[in-house]
Amino acid sequence: MKKTNSIRNASLVIVIFLGMAIASTPPPAPSATVYNGLFSYPAEKNEVVKNAAKLKFLKDNSNPTIVLRVPHATRQVLEEDKNLQTNKNNNEFNSISNFNVYNIIEKELLKGGFTVRDRALFDKVLGDKSVNDYSKIKELTETDLILELSDIQYVRHPLNSFNYTKKGKKGALDTETFFAKNQMFLYGLRLEFRLIKVKDNDFIGSFTYNYSPCSNQCMYNVNCLNGNCGEPYIMEGNITTSGIKLISDDDIIRFVTTSSQSLVKEIMQ
Repeated sequence: MKKTNSIRNASLVIVIFLGMAIASTPPPAPSATVYNGLFSYPAEKNEVVKNAAKLKFLKDNSNPTIVLRVPHATRQVLEEDKNLQTNKNNNEFNSISNFNVYNIIEKELLKGGFTVRDRALFDKVLGDKSVNDYSKIKELTETDLILELSDIQYVRHPLNSFNYTKKGKKGALDTETFFAKNQMFLYGLRLEFRLIKVKDNDFIGSFTYNYSPCSNQCMYNVNCLNGNCGEPYIMEGNITTSGIKLISDDDIIRFVTTSSQSLVKEIMQ
């Protein structure tokens, strides 16, 4: 009888300790909710400022000459072209510098009726200390216009809300808006040019073009917990794409091409 009571007491102690252990176990941490978010952010307006009077000479010139001047113009001949590659870097970072955007722009200038001067040789002339004014550049290079690519960059758009759909009471899909406590960021592109008339050493035009992949709407996944949301992303298999990588290579090439076409039209009008 004593043995039976001992067993019962031991069992009771075990049950009590198990109950205490279960009671002291913290509840599982809440998990984030994954939304299929609908995001929309328009690109900034394009801006064109030009001196039309200074461009009138192009109407009487059947073969205008132009050179595309790029950042770091004093590099040695051909060094720039060797450094600009169309392939991705080793770390697969989707950078605009991975594209030879200069070739894309020059092709559109050629299509628009310009004779395009070799930019590497032109840069060599600019690097000559004896060439100290634009009139001499005109004489040495026989170039009418310099088109400077002054900026090409990603532009960050802050957002704190997105739309998503869920089933309503009658099974129909309702659109709701989620307002996050924090800011999320999506990206666009900006391309800026400056135009200089070589003979007169005059700055005669400024051209800014902008792009947003979500001018209408984009659908991205987004994880939210307690009102705070992470970076919007796309999941394809085991690969997650977010940030600037949401702008594809084709998007960048298409943007540079259409911007260059618009630029040529503005100059030749």
